[in-house]
Amino acid sequence: MKLPVDDATLAAWSTLLGLTDKQTAATLTEIENTLRIGYEHRPDELRDTSFDQLISDMDTDEAALMFLINGLRQAGYPAAAYDVEIRGIFATLRDLQQTS
Repeated sequence: MKLPVDDATLAAWSTLLGLTDKQTAATLTEIENTLRIGYEHRPDELRDTSFDQLISDMDTDEAALMFLINGLRQAGYPAAAYDVEIRGIFATLRDLQQTS
């Protein structure tokens, strides 16, 4: 799986979180596993779309948020990961309310 960012960006994110190569690989694996679960439960309208096509349409901000959350867990900061995840959910809900 290839996130919609270049290798230099991934390396910068890993460095910012202080991740080892092993932790970075585990972070990317966790992101892929999460996305594959979502792919298996995709709506009927997307049944003819491949996993790689959907990933290529992913927004860079979404990839960054997923990397931050999973990277914080890998770095040993599960509470911080949880806080970021919850804030992301609330921000999404707020955005949905404003567009309704």
